[in-house]
Amino acid sequence: MLLTLAGCSSYGPEELERLIKEDPGFKQMIVARDQTRAQVKAIKDELLAKKKVMDQQIEKLHWNYDVYAKTQNLKIEKYQATIEANRNLLQREIETAGAQLAAKETELEGYEKTLTDVKKVMQETRGIKISAPEKEKWEERLLMLSEKIRPLSDEIQELKIQTRLKKQKLSFLR
Repeated sequence: MLLTLAGCSSYGPEELERLIKEDPGFKQMIVARDQTRAQVKAIKDELLAKKKVMDQQIEKLHWNYDVYAKTQNLKIEKYQATIEANRNLLQREIETAGAQLAAKETELEGYEKTLTDVKKVMQETRGIKISAPEKEKWEERLLMLSEKIRPLSDEIQELKIQTRLKKQKLSFLR
């Protein structure tokens, strides 16, 4: 009894036997306790086993997902590479057309300046008499320049249209 008062609760089997003899109903409580503990242990063991199985399944699902995700990401990269290749192609075509446009505009400016100069010469020669063959030569130059300017202007317009369309296409691929 002194041990109980001191807070030490280590009762031995002898004490249990004594309590059971004194109170036969207490034996039922001890049996129920032991059965309950056995059931709790069985439930905990089952839970732990179930958790282990589930953890393995989850790990396998993660692994399957990782494999699947890698495959899908490779597909995505290929699709994006195709789009990027198309964008690069359009960008190069735009740059090429821009260079062609600049060259043709420079060429057109040269022809227009020459045409203006020839017209100026023709206007200034009104007071001066020029021979018919010379006049014919100047008029041929005017005609030749006009014939070069018209298709060149058309080409420039077509290049501008094509460049604008390619820029629109490029904006859709972003």
